[in-house]
Amino acid sequence: MIATTRAPRAFPARMARAVWKQEARSLVCPPEPRLDGKLALVTGGNGGIGLETCRGLLERGARVVMAARNQDKAAAARDALRAELGEHIPLELAPLDLGDLDSVAAFARELEVERIDLLIANAGVAPRRYAVSAQGHEQAFAVNVLGHFLLIQLLAPRLPAGARVVMLTGDIYCLVGACTPDYRFRSSLGGLLAYCRSKLGNQWLGAQLQARHPDWSVVTVHPGVVASGLGGQQEGDPSAPAISCVRGAQTSLIAATQPDLPPGAYLHNTMGLVELPAGDAALDDAKAAALWETCGALCAEWLAGGRG
Repeated sequence: MIATTRAPRAFPARMARAVWKQEARSLVCPPEPRLDGKLALVTGGNGGIGLETCRGLLERGARVVMAARNQDKAAAARDALRAELGEHIPLELAPLDLGDLDSVAAFARELEVERIDLLIANAGVAPRRYAVSAQGHEQAFAVNVLGHFLLIQLLAPRLPAGARVVMLTGDIYCLVGACTPDYRFRSSLGGLLAYCRSKLGNQWLGAQLQARHPDWSVVTVHPGVVASGLGGQQEGDPSAPAISCVRGAQTSLIAATQPDLPPGAYLHNTMGLVELPAGDAALDDAKAAALWETCGALCAEWLAGGRG
């Protein structure tokens, strides 16, 4: 049974609660249940937390589609997993650039699977300088939010009742109160805020997905402060209060595999099931619905089948 914790309201207390003795307090996913016969799609599965999530799903018997922009890196990751787990593991590679909506549409069209039991929206970027996507949207928003929105919308007919959708976020979202496609910045602090805004967007997407697809189980996940390289922290750095990618993947694996998680849950690597305080930005249903409508408008041509 995963404990439920009420998150502190103040940001400093919340961050302290997240990183204090993080290594010892982080959740660990049980080896059961088995996932034989299940198909899992993992975005950004070629490195970091995504790679370790793929490994954990394969170890539990799932067939895994590793969706990644860098196919050379994905092939190297596949070969490493084959060397460790066996040459015949059910792992497939598929090209996906979440920062280009044409690529997202092509991925959905060319994906030769009829049923997706687990969809792990894991991929993400933390920009250090301002950049825009192929369609001209701020990069963190484009990859972390908009690309996943379109992907899930296009694949929704293949997600049956009971499907599990895992949306990775980050507790650092509580530094901001907005998520829009037009945010501009000119400093490293702006990059951090762009990332925070996108993580709030992931919270809102998760909430909207659960409301609009009540037959799915949608879980948003804070994997921890992880030495994945995303925020500049690398494994083995003693000065970084970060856990390994293996430990960071445990919360995603729990969200993907464990029964009886409440629909719409927010699962945190050290706080367990999180009860958010009143007034928390993630609970703003009006802004969440507005983000959904914005994403729908930005993706309208691709949703109608006219692009990609």
